[in-house]
Amino acid sequence: MSRHTSLLLICAAMMSLPAAAPAATLEITGSCYFADIPFPHFINLWQEGWSFRDDDGEPLVYARPDMPLGGYLFVYFRNTGPEPITVNDAAVQGLKLTQVLEPSHRPERAEDRFYSSLLISRLPQADIEKAKRYGWPAWWKADPQIIPPGGHGELVVRLKRAPEPDRLDIQLFVSGQVAGRTVVHTRREYPRFGTIAFSPDLQTVYLYSFRPGADGAPVRLLMDGQDVTAQTRIASDPALPFSAMTLRTEKPLDWLSWHLFQADYADGSAAMAGIRAWGHDLIYGMWSSPSGEGLDPETATKQFIAEYKRHNINAVMPFVVGQCREYFNSPEGWRWCDSQGIRRMVHWPSKENDALFLFAMDEPDAHDAAFRDIPEKDRLGALGQFLVEWSHLLRRFGPNSPVLLNIDNTYKPENWYMYHQLADIPCVDPYYPEQLDQSYTRHPYYLGSHVRPTYVQAVTAISQSSGQPKPLHVILCSTQYEHPDGYLGRFPTPEEKRMEVYYAIGEGAKGLSYWWFAYDRFCRGLDTGTPEAMALWNEIGLLGAEVRTAGPVIATSCPAPLKTEASRYLWVRALLSGTDTLALATVNENAASDRLGTVVRPAKDARIRVKLPSWLKVADAFEITADGVADVKWSTRDGWLGLEPGEIYLSRFIIATADRSLRQRLQKRYEQLFATNVASLKEERRKLEQR
Repeated sequence: MSRHTSLLLICAAMMSLPAAAPAATLEITGSCYFADIPFPHFINLWQEGWSFRDDDGEPLVYARPDMPLGGYLFVYFRNTGPEPITVNDAAVQGLKLTQVLEPSHRPERAEDRFYSSLLISRLPQADIEKAKRYGWPAWWKADPQIIPPGGHGELVVRLKRAPEPDRLDIQLFVSGQVAGRTVVHTRREYPRFGTIAFSPDLQTVYLYSFRPGADGAPVRLLMDGQDVTAQTRIASDPALPFSAMTLRTEKPLDWLSWHLFQADYADGSAAMAGIRAWGHDLIYGMWSSPSGEGLDPETATKQFIAEYKRHNINAVMPFVVGQCREYFNSPEGWRWCDSQGIRRMVHWPSKENDALFLFAMDEPDAHDAAFRDIPEKDRLGALGQFLVEWSHLLRRFGPNSPVLLNIDNTYKPENWYMYHQLADIPCVDPYYPEQLDQSYTRHPYYLGSHVRPTYVQAVTAISQSSGQPKPLHVILCSTQYEHPDGYLGRFPTPEEKRMEVYYAIGEGAKGLSYWWFAYDRFCRGLDTGTPEAMALWNEIGLLGAEVRTAGPVIATSCPAPLKTEASRYLWVRALLSGTDTLALATVNENAASDRLGTVVRPAKDARIRVKLPSWLKVADAFEITADGVADVKWSTRDGWLGLEPGEIYLSRFIIATADRSLRQRLQKRYEQLFATNVASLKEERRKLEQR
């Protein structure tokens, strides 16, 4: 099927939706509101790179310490009727969202974008002002699009600003009639799932619930309204505001099936979230490809896939170039890549093959800025309703592939809050080298804020907070920038990339990829082949062996605010993985980068302590390295885990577990999948260093 899908295709798709259903067929099972979590300590990172100007004609700085944020409103419901239904409208305080967010126009083709904004609606001005007070809706969706009899669903409304009322009346419509109604309290602190993850076989679910300001554990876990507590291990500590749960289902869940999870507390509160069942090895991808110049398409593709595999890459993101494109995009090329364990992301689903991800759009926040019908400061989110419709269409024609949406760096930091609940896989591209480059070429004032890749840590932390419990994907920069005026930046250093990887993982990333490989005049990729590019490519491969060896722990983990103590300059973040394992991502921050490179002073005789959850009785501790599993000196005393990893050059990833077999399983995984690649990469590094 051609990616250029006409509007007729949407019409045909909508015609097959369920027929009109009688009113009052929805049972509201829960609701909540989550205000955006501010991160004021990162405010110094957010210079803008676009051309908007303030009243004095200076480059606009959008972020400020007191900047207003918004939040997400959720309503959960069950179809109690005998027929499938679609929730096709909702109202906030009596204002219908289809009218609040009426499209700017209806394009002829489905992939042609339209904009939606309260500021271009045809509502009376009085209603526009009301909608602003009620939170200023930016986009909304009902998921899944079709709810079978007895099935559950979720309404999500993105509010640009915090609502003024402390209660919002919400109505859900089916076939133009009110089918459900509830009240959402906007000042109440609701329990929340930080992460919901699935094992690759989709039979184990890992859930982490947070209950701010209160202790106690969930007393019951529901999945799709059914009590599954007897199949769940619930671990809690009265001193901690979170709990870990491991659910073992009676049979594997269907791939990408949508489920509603609910963790009930004794006081009647509950953490609730809807999510699609998606279990996968940790994704470690590369964008684009070498050109394959001088080779036939098949040979070019097979050579670059073999090289990616040697560098422990398991996913090709768009955009494959040059000689590689023809065979790579053919059915034969697709099957061959799958046989090598290399998956791919595509823009439109294939009839013959299921993609790893469907790419809804790149950088909607940057494209929002181009919508000239409303003031510059109000444009963020204008593509939200288009992306809701486009994501529905992608899922309809590619039901076996989750939808990924990448958010760029425009309207920082509000942009990362705006879109992360829209797609199945929230994604960000916090390019630290770009920030460093802009500090030298445009905004020297910010150089002091970018001596380390803290930018990656900050963007990941914000995105984890706003996209939870979904699996966050982080794109890291692997390119060299060339400016039209002739200024040529440098390639990212291997040291920077190592710090970025563990910053991202420590803040909750569940997948990583790199932008990009192809040679380009303004954004030179790894295919440039310079010594700096080759050194970076080599480090990417070694990092891949590390994080993919630890992948089963990382992919099912959740950041946990445990007490930690560490030697000076060490940044440490704790990750819970199930109810029996804890991981620590550690970065030595005694490092600095400038236009020439990166300087590092290793941390000598490093020591780390972490206060363990009371339920975790550590039986083994070890670290994951490019050489596989390695010993680390450890001890426990008075509920604290003490670690003495020795000298830390830049990073450590340490695992402490009650599972005595985990070390052996991860080492076996390393030996089977990565050891040969690492030996090749280390020999390559030796030769590079001798040049």
